[in-house]
Amino acid sequence: MEQPFSTGALLREVARLHVQLQRNCVTFCGGTTVTQCTVLTELGRSGEVTLAELSHRIGFDKSWTSRAVEQLVQEGLVVKIPSQTDRRTVRLSLSAPGQDRVQDLHQMLNGLADQALERIPAQEHAAVRTALEWLQKALLDLAEDKQFPVTDGGTSCTCV
Repeated sequence: MEQPFSTGALLREVARLHVQLQRNCVTFCGGTTVTQCTVLTELGRSGEVTLAELSHRIGFDKSWTSRAVEQLVQEGLVVKIPSQTDRRTVRLSLSAPGQDRVQDLHQMLNGLADQALERIPAQEHAAVRTALEWLQKALLDLAEDKQFPVTDGGTSCTCV
């Protein structure tokens, strides 16, 4: 007989399945790579940011983020805005077509979530929504508590 998932294992499995479905949907239906989707949706969420800020937010190294951004600039989805105060710094922002692409991606991904919810009995929808709101709040609070400060040449792990 199979052991039931622990709460932590269940959460990881739900997150893994959800991300896998999103990636497949974006790649096969949206004509956008997973990396492009990550960059575009973060710029849509955060607004105008530097490359370093974007790299930090999405968890990619700066050179990887730079390559992804360059491709999006070439496609006309992202614009580089020179800093008014520092000539070496540029800020990144979505262009109008980039905003349209993000809106399309959100619509597609929200539709995917709706399809998943349709597979849950209707009388449970409110409970699922409430549980997700609680989980989001808990994860946001945890993320705020678990800042990863840089210490003598490395980062300090505060996960445990």
